Amino acid sequence: MKYIEDKNIRAVLFDLDGTIYYGSKLIPGADEVVRRCRELGKQVYFMTNNSTKTRKQIWEKLTGMGLACSYEEVYTGSYAAALYAHQMGYKTVYIMGSDALAEEFAGLGVTVSDHAEVVIVGYDMDFNYQKLTDALQVALRADKIIACNLEHHYPGENAKRMPGCGAMVGALEGSLGRKVDYSVGKPNPLLMDIICQDKGLKPEEIIVVGDTYASDIVMAHKYGSRAVYIGEESHEDTNCVRKISELLQ
Repeated sequence: MKYIEDKNIRAVLFDLDGTIYYGSKLIPGADEVVRRCRELGKQVYFMTNNSTKTRKQIWEKLTGMGLACSYEEVYTGSYAAALYAHQMGYKTVYIMGSDALAEEFAGLGVTVSDHAEVVIVGYDMDFNYQKLTDALQVALRADKIIACNLEHHYPGENAKRMPGCGAMVGALEGSLGRKVDYSVGKPNPLLMDIICQDKGLKPEEIIVVGDTYASDIVMAHKYGSRAVYIGEESHEDTNCVRKISELLQ
């Protein structure tokens, strides 16, 4: 397999939106690429900035599409944000985001409350002015404001560009007149670090496959890992293919 057969590569980390699927449909060749990686003895993991679903929901989505994987191979922005808050010792947070995001925090013993000193900003397809107003009241007195990610947009159904978490973050930042304090999502390599700690991997043993240079590829390079960019653009500092199916060559 192109770029992946290297014996020093132990694990392949796949982005999801735009790499493995568009919305509810697998991208042609994605399942075969994953299968071939496993046949080569590579560990396979799936990671996404998506904070609207829990790890379990993303795992169910993948298996429902017919892509064989385990729950332990899936890592999401919602889980990364909750784990980060837990490790930082934040006991109570306010969630400006989805119910799934709140569920991940509760699962790690972090209380979700309207009276919190830390505000978590996640993607919310039902975002509206009232939710922004409610979050602003808490954010004005909060010690920390943490974003799940800063992505401006992402590929949805049939590759249609959809506003990303960065749109919600921007609305709150504009209301506050200041930037958020931290973002846990790609291109921050936190997700990669979580996987490495969980699975006993080193940066040089990983290759990242993704369709967004500014998040997937930049993240991999920050962490000291190799990467494959999927898309029409050409980048001299990384491996490039136009379609994921080209990795089978």
